[in-house]
Amino acid sequence: MSERRSQAYVLRRYMWLYETLLSSGGATFEEIDRLWQRSSLGDGLPLPHKTFENHRRAVEEFFDVEIVCDRATNEYSIKSDGMESETRLHEMMSSAIMLKNLMSSADLERYVHLEKIYGGNESLLTIIKAFTDKRELRLSYRHNYDSAMEEEITVKPVGIKLFRQRWYLIAEKPDGKHYSYSLDRIVDVICGGNVKPSKLRIDQIFADSYGIIVENGVHAEKIVLKVEREQANYFKSLPLHSSQRIIKEDDDFVTLTVRVAPTYDFIMEILSHGPRVEVVAPESVRAKIANRIAQMGELYRK
Repeated sequence: MSERRSQAYVLRRYMWLYETLLSSGGATFEEIDRLWQRSSLGDGLPLPHKTFENHRRAVEEFFDVEIVCDRATNEYSIKSDGMESETRLHEMMSSAIMLKNLMSSADLERYVHLEKIYGGNESLLTIIKAFTDKRELRLSYRHNYDSAMEEEITVKPVGIKLFRQRWYLIAEKPDGKHYSYSLDRIVDVICGGNVKPSKLRIDQIFADSYGIIVENGVHAEKIVLKVEREQANYFKSLPLHSSQRIIKEDDDFVTLTVRVAPTYDFIMEILSHGPRVEVVAPESVRAKIANRIAQMGELYRK
């Protein structure tokens, strides 16, 4: 078995254990073993307790959760403390499990059409291995898709992020700063030596961001949006940011606020809704929007 296939197989085992504990709400080792033997991964063979404990620790590290054992019932379960990050993780994993189950059925496969992820999937297993093994990553990275701007760099992995059909590796550079590496621009990646994990946290890096961009000197501020009533239903179901709050509603408009950094991707998102969304405040963000609209107007008047 090749190293890449071996990595994929190990990841499938971790995913299986996580899925089993998440879907069951709790199970004894004996129940887990029975489910394992009936699964395609187990293929009728028992799950050694030592292997289970190794997988249990790996799942805790990789998914940043705690698997606890209730001594009264001997059931293992994923501890829930109500944290927002854990809620997001459970939602993400539940979606992944649902999609895996859908795609594994030949009868359902033709009914499921997913957005294409543009490149980089082949790098994900190497990056995941670096997280689980606490190793640095050695990248060959092509900035702006230009072969003349190729960089060789060794980084500490911080996290991975999916935004607008592209995977990004968030990593700590040698100078201690973070950078977002689009996986479709990674020419080559290998695991380096063991390293102390980065102290940077992906949730803190993007706490004030709409998407993937973090711009120097652009800080979070309270932005007031006036949204047409019909379009507001979209924002209610899919908030722009976790800070989104509704402050006023009437028959025609909904006024809401978000606290984000008004970076390029946020400005583009607001513009994508056309005249249905107006930035009311602050004036600096209104000016950014107005300037972009003026540039577009000049383009089409030529």
